[in-house]
Amino acid sequence: MKYLPSLPRKNDNVSHNHPLREFFLLLAGVVALVLAAYWSLGLFVDFAVERISPEREARLFSAAFSNGADKEDPPSDREAALQEIVDNLAPCIDITFPVRVGVQESEAANAAAFPGGRIVVFSGLLDKVKSENGLAFVLAHELGHYKNRDHLRLMGRGIVLVSLTAMVTGGNADIARVVAPARDVGQARYSQSRESKADRSALEALNCHYGHIGGATEFFEAMSAGRGGVDIGALHYFSSHPELKERIDALNDLAGAMGFSSGEVARIRFEREDAGAAEEGRPSGWRDQ
Repeated sequence: MKYLPSLPRKNDNVSHNHPLREFFLLLAGVVALVLAAYWSLGLFVDFAVERISPEREARLFSAAFSNGADKEDPPSDREAALQEIVDNLAPCIDITFPVRVGVQESEAANAAAFPGGRIVVFSGLLDKVKSENGLAFVLAHELGHYKNRDHLRLMGRGIVLVSLTAMVTGGNADIARVVAPARDVGQARYSQSRESKADRSALEALNCHYGHIGGATEFFEAMSAGRGGVDIGALHYFSSHPELKERIDALNDLAGAMGFSSGEVARIRFEREDAGAAEEGRPSGWRDQ
C-alpha cells in the first residue's frame, strides 16, 4: 500500500482558509479598530477643546508660535490693512479675543489659523484675490475656525491619529502605509465638514459687515480658473477641503436660502513689498483701484 502524505481533515493548528482571505480579514479588523478608537478619542478631543478658553489657549500657544518679533517689529502696510479687515469682522463672528494677522511670503494662495490667535496669510493669496470683500471672506473663514475651535480640534485629532497609527503598526512603515488610506479618508471627511461650517460663518460675517455677500466666491473662482476649470472629481474626498465647485454651489445655495443679496465689491490691489519701496516713496500695501 503506497503512502500518500496529507493534512488531517480536522486540525486546530492548521488553517484551511486561503492566506489572502486571512490577511484581508486581519486588515479589516485592524482598520475597524483604528477607526473606532479614532472616533472615541475624537469625541474626547472635542470635549476637551470646548473647555479650553481662548485666553488659556493664548497663554499656551502664543510663545510657541512667536519668537518675540511681534512685539518689536511694527506691522507692514499689508498686514495693517488685513488687520483692519479682521478687526471689523470679528464682532460679526462673536470673536472677543485679539486675533493678529501676519503675511508670509509664499506663492501659495492660502491662509491659515494657528493656535494662540494668529492668522497667517500667504502672499500668493493677495495675487489671486482682487477685492476687499474677497479677502474679507477668506479672513472671516479663518475667524470661523476660531469660533468653532477647529484649529484645536484638528490638531488634537492629528495627534490622536499619529499615536494610534504608531501603536497599531509598532512603527512599521510598511504596515502604516497600508492603514493610512482608511485613516486619511476619515480625517479628510471630518475636516471637510469643519471647512463647510467655517464657510457658513464667513458668509454670515460678510453680510453682517457689508450688508451683502458680494465677493464671497471670488477666491474659489480664481483657484478654479487656475486649474483650467478641471474638476478633480472623486479625488476631493481625499482632500481636507471640499471640492471648489461644490463650495461655490453650496455658498450660492446658502446665500439664497438665507436671503442674502450680492452687492458691489471694493476692488483693491496689493503691491509686493521690497526694500526700495520706502526710499522711493512707493506704497507697499494696498491701493483702491
